[in-house]
Amino acid sequence: MLLEHFTSNHWYAAALAIFTWYILSSIIAWYRLRHIPGPFLAKFSYLWLARLALSGKQYETHLELNKKYGPIVRVGPYEVFTDDLELLRKINSTKSSYAKGASYSGSRLNPWHESLFMMRDPVAHDKLKAKLIYGYSGKETAGPEAAIDEQIMNLIHLIQDKYISKPKEFRPLVWSKTAGLFTLDVISRLALGQEFGCLKRDEDIHCFFDTLNDYLPVVALTTDVPWLRNIAFSPFFLQLFGPSIKDKKGIGKMMGLTNKVVEEFYHGDGQVKRDMLSSFKKHGLTKDECEIEAIFMFVAGSDTTASVIRAGMLYILATPHVYSRLKREIANTIREGRASRPISNAESLSQPYIQAVVYECLRIRSVSTNMSFKEVPAGGEFYNGAFLPAGTNIGVNFSGLLRSETLFGKDAHIFRPERFIEVDDKTSAKMKRDVELTFGLGRWSCLGKPIALMELNKIFFELFRHFDFQLAEPHQAMLFDSYMLFRDKGLVLRVTESDLEDL
Repeated sequence: MLLEHFTSNHWYAAALAIFTWYILSSIIAWYRLRHIPGPFLAKFSYLWLARLALSGKQYETHLELNKKYGPIVRVGPYEVFTDDLELLRKINSTKSSYAKGASYSGSRLNPWHESLFMMRDPVAHDKLKAKLIYGYSGKETAGPEAAIDEQIMNLIHLIQDKYISKPKEFRPLVWSKTAGLFTLDVISRLALGQEFGCLKRDEDIHCFFDTLNDYLPVVALTTDVPWLRNIAFSPFFLQLFGPSIKDKKGIGKMMGLTNKVVEEFYHGDGQVKRDMLSSFKKHGLTKDECEIEAIFMFVAGSDTTASVIRAGMLYILATPHVYSRLKREIANTIREGRASRPISNAESLSQPYIQAVVYECLRIRSVSTNMSFKEVPAGGEFYNGAFLPAGTNIGVNFSGLLRSETLFGKDAHIFRPERFIEVDDKTSAKMKRDVELTFGLGRWSCLGKPIALMELNKIFFELFRHFDFQLAEPHQAMLFDSYMLFRDKGLVLRVTESDLEDL
């Protein structure tokens, strides 16, 4: 065999060659962005990103990065990270020549087909987005509001039936779990026309969140380290080790259910329905494309919105003046006849303080710690006199942006909804647009934004209309770590019936 002819000198030479190649490639990688400040390891390797991905501390680290190093920070050999709003608007504008970075392939679930989210080609992305937008907007469907209302009431009934505490009986509500059941039923109702029934059974029927939470550290690592990403999300690897429709639980199980519904829809009796699948098909999506977009809705639209609902509940309960004012505003709205059962989206939009609470819940903690890299096009980019060569990936510090003192005031780290109503209407509108950066910018903005906002416009109003809440474990109210998405644990609540329910 060939290896038999290798002497120890040959092996030493091979090892030396590999070592030399590594040193030279590291020097070259360091040199191209040597003028950008950042952590030492990030200047020439992916060790810093890898360590951060596995630490579960992405959120806390992101909050401090730009404070420590300035508006643009080097986080990898070819990666920088910024909280500069004007630069981000330029990168993400509809006329921008920037494309999505290669890290977006870390969202691949299907070995053969791309979802809209992972499409890097701006032209192909824009064409598919134009086909999907009608289904998300509700213009060609029965609209998402009725579906959301159904799940709101299912949530209310679940709490009334199982979690109302009495003076001598404590029935703990684990809000980190229940919030996820709500958003999962909303998304399944919208995507497939029928909710999974998680709220009615009070369980994550298909173990979606358990599976997602188990995978998140691995996904965070493989997404941020290119050579691992190229292996883990390759068609070959996904076929062998990725989620499968044969799985008995988790994302694979949901892929199987989704594919079955789409298959029946495309090869059924042809009955015209006013739902999202009908809209997608009407605008030319193939069966495979529908399957991919439907399953991605679960990943992108369930835990992200649930994260806002969890964090929002925590901050409301931990801020007495917000809790009491929110209850007063709800009571006044009901007495004045300005709230249906459940409150309509239009009614919620007309209530300044309700909207202030919704936007502060969105602002206080980003929905994700994904850096959403965009790739500098040919010719490079100048930023404050510093040159960023073509191929550099510029990431978005959503966490830092939403806590920016420049955008939201010196107390940006404090949960204070009043910031949106103590300024003039023009300033308030601008601040709300800045908060909506959490849904992405420009051509890359999230199609599910109207649905998420509608859920938030309704759920806090209805929860505090029907119930009073108390933190049962204030010393450790909610634990979390961050691996691109948040893994929230706890938030145990004591729930009693509210006298507002009778108004």
